[in-house]
Order: sequence, then C-alpha cells, then structure tokens
Amino acid sequence: DNHNAFVFQWCYKRMGELITPLVEQGADPRVMLDYSGNPLHGLCVMGQSDVVKSLKQITCDSAYQSHIEWLGTAWGHPVAPSTPVQDFRLHVRAWQHFFAGLFGLDALSRVRGFSPCEMALPNHPDVCYEFVRSLKDCGYQGVLVQEHSIERVEDSEPLRHPHIPHRLV
Repeated sequence: DNHNAFVFQWCYKRMGELITPLVEQGADPRVMLDYSGNPLHGLCVMGQSDVVKSLKQITCDSAYQSHIEWLGTAWGHPVAPSTPVQDFRLHVRAWQHFFAGLFGLDALSRVRGFSPCEMALPNHPDVCYEFVRSLKDCGYQGVLVQEHSIERVEDSEPLRHPHIPHRLV
C-alpha cells in the first residue's frame, strides 16, 4: 500500500488539524480515536513525527483533552473470539504500554473505554468471561459494541436505550 501512504498518513494526522482550529474558534467538537498499536508504532518507525506531534497535542494539551476520547484497543488486530485469552490480554497490555510511552501515563489514565477489533465479542461463555475480566483487569470501564450484539441480563431482551453508555459487568 505504499502508493496510499500519504493518504493514510494524512488520515492519522488530520484529527489534530481538525480539532485545534475548531476549539480555537469556540466550537466544542468531540471525537473518539481508536488506533491500534501497529499503526502507531509504524508511524514512529517511519519517522512520521509530525503525525505523532499532532496526536500528542490534542491528547496531552489540556485545552483539547475534553474534546478527545481515546479508546483502548489491542496491539495488532486480534479478533477476541478466535484469539487465545492469554494472548488477547498481552495484546491489550502491549497497546497500553506503547500508548503510555507515546502520550504519557496521565493520557493513559483517561482511556476508559475499549474498542475490540471488528467489534467482535466472544460467543463462548468462558471466553467471554475472560474477555471481560481482561478488560476490567486492564482498567477499562466500557466496551464499544454493536447494539444488536448484547441483551439485558434480567430478561434477554434487546437494550431499551441502545445509544447510551451501559456499564461493563
């Protein structure tokens, strides 16, 4: 995909280019960012310091922190239902470690939600339990899912309010 490198680079960088002027103009934008470890690491290896600098500004500068919500994710692209639970946990921890190295522990402490690759949730009860346990052990309070993939515990019915946050239990 080298022929698309510039486009990918710009896509990763543009959040800083969009958020900063909007805030300076008095707007109140909100965006969720979900970049797995591979692209973040790749940007560093490729020497794309301007992209990292743009992301660092909106992540670390207090003027922009209320406008950015990073979602934790995994290092590579491990799909939770088909990745051994111990490996999945290592992917999550590796992402947290690298994110903290780029943006600092304070920035990592503000990452409360998790975005699983392909929004895939484990079907097997034991694997699902370990998935949730891993996320909770890693400090996450919520997980981004498709609303049709979850149901209420009390009656197995669909969620009544699918577009508001629900507690990760």
